[in-house]
Amino acid sequence: MELSSRKKQILAAIIKTYIETGEPVGSKALSRVLDLGLSPATLRNEMSELSELGFLEQPHTSAGRVPTSEGYRLYIQQLMHPAEPDGRTKAAIDDALEQTVADPERMVGTAGQVLADLTGLPALSATVSNETASIRRVETIPMGRRSALLVMITSDGIARSRLCRLDYALTPALLERFVRLAAAEIEGKELAAFQPALLQTLVAMDGDCGFAYMPLLAALFQMVDEVGESKLSLKGESNLFGFSELEKGAHQLIDLIARRDAILSILAGVHGPVEVVFGGDTPIEALWPSSLVVARYKLGEKELGRIGVIGPTRMAYEQLIPSIEYFAAKLGSLLTQALEDMEDDEFGRDG
Repeated sequence: MELSSRKKQILAAIIKTYIETGEPVGSKALSRVLDLGLSPATLRNEMSELSELGFLEQPHTSAGRVPTSEGYRLYIQQLMHPAEPDGRTKAAIDDALEQTVADPERMVGTAGQVLADLTGLPALSATVSNETASIRRVETIPMGRRSALLVMITSDGIARSRLCRLDYALTPALLERFVRLAAAEIEGKELAAFQPALLQTLVAMDGDCGFAYMPLLAALFQMVDEVGESKLSLKGESNLFGFSELEKGAHQLIDLIARRDAILSILAGVHGPVEVVFGGDTPIEALWPSSLVVARYKLGEKELGRIGVIGPTRMAYEQLIPSIEYFAAKLGSLLTQALEDMEDDEFGRDG
C-alpha cells in the first residue's frame, strides 16, 4: 500500500524525533515538531493507522509510538535525506586511515578501531573468503641447518610467514629444488586449488626431494587455509554499554560476535554498496534491539570484505550511511594503492 504524503511526513517526523530522544513519541510531542495544522486527535488516528500497517508499534498501552523495522526501512529508502559527509568528516576519515596504510595486512582491523573512534559505535570488520585470490610469491629464507622461514604473499596483499623445521639438512641444492617447484607449480595458483590431493601431487613430483621439503609444503598449505578463512573483528565493544537499549544484552551480543558464524552469515548477505540490517528481522534474539550499518570494500575490482557499525535501531542513519559508505570506499582505495606499491617494490627488486 502506498502511503499518503501526510502519513509519510508523520512517519518521518516520528522516526526523527525518536532517534533524537529515545522516547516513544505521542501526539502532543508530534504536534510540536510537525507543522501540518492537525489536531492531536487527528494525529492519533494517523498514528494508529500507521501502527496497523506495521510501521509503528506501541511499547505500552499509555505510551506513544516507536518505529518498527518496516518503519525504519521505509524511512531509509524513501523518506530521509542523506547528509553527505562534510569536508571536515572526510578529512578526519582520510587522515585516520592513511596512518594505517604502512601495514596492509593489519589495515582492516585497524580501520575498525578508527571507525569505532569516529562514530562512537562498536565497529565490525569482516574479510570474505576470496577463493579467486592466488599466491603471488613464495620466498624461503634459510635460518639454520635444518630450518627456514617460509614467506607467502597473495594476490590481494596478504602476507604470512612461518618458521619450518626439516628432518633433513637444508642444502643449497634442496633449497634450489624447492624454489623451482614454487615458481613452476605454486606461484600464480588460486587458493581454492590447495587441496590435499595437490599436496600429494607436489610431493610425488620431486621424488625423495619432495619428502625432504615436505614440512615446507605442509606449512604453505596451512598458511593458505588461514588466509582463506573468513575473519571477523569487533572494535570499540565498550561503546555498547552506552545505550540503554543494548546495555542489558551487551554481553550476549559480544559473545555472539565472538562465535563468528551467525554474524559472518549476516554480513555475507550484504550485497549493496551499503545496507542496514535490522536485528529484529533476524532469528537471533541477541540482535533484536540493534541494527547494523554495513558497507562492502574492494581491492581493485575484487570484493574483500565488509565494514560497519552496530548500535541501537534508533541510530542517525542520515549521517551514518553516507559516512560509512565513504569510509569503505576510502579503505578499499588505500588497500589497492598499498598493493600496487608492494608490486612496484617487488618489480624493482626483481629488475
